[in-house]
Amino acid sequence: LGQEENSLKQMQTLQRWIYKMVEKIVPKDWGHEIWIVNRDYCGKSLFVKKGYRCSIHYHKIKDETFYVIKGKILLELDGKKKILNVGDSQLVMPGQKHRFTGLEEENEIIEFSTHHEDSDSYRDVVSGKVDDFYKFLNELIEEGLL
Repeated sequence: LGQEENSLKQMQTLQRWIYKMVEKIVPKDWGHEIWIVNRDYCGKSLFVKKGYRCSIHYHKIKDETFYVIKGKILLELDGKKKILNVGDSQLVMPGQKHRFTGLEEENEIIEFSTHHEDSDSYRDVVSGKVDDFYKFLNELIEEGLL
């Protein structure tokens, strides 16, 4: 239990540091983004609401690494599904189609990436609320993901 408490304190310290560095807050259908920096590199904190998901999209230039600091996320990457838990990370290279879905009440992902340009986001499916979230969860259970 001592190690878990230490990890929680480290995460809370990271969150306090992030909020002091805020460049802007961007509302999204699926939650919101807190932008920390967007220079040659980009750092964001993504808050994904339970039962909501971002668009299926890709970037031609930008590469991203995502690190989950709170909750549980379903990542769809090039048509394959993967559950990301606290402490998990995932590299997404240019051209890889991806989408996140929030599975718990509070879900937060840190994004580390190359510079963000809105013009480099190519969306196939729009973001929004999962139609029948409990049916969706049951499908994930049947697939062995939960």
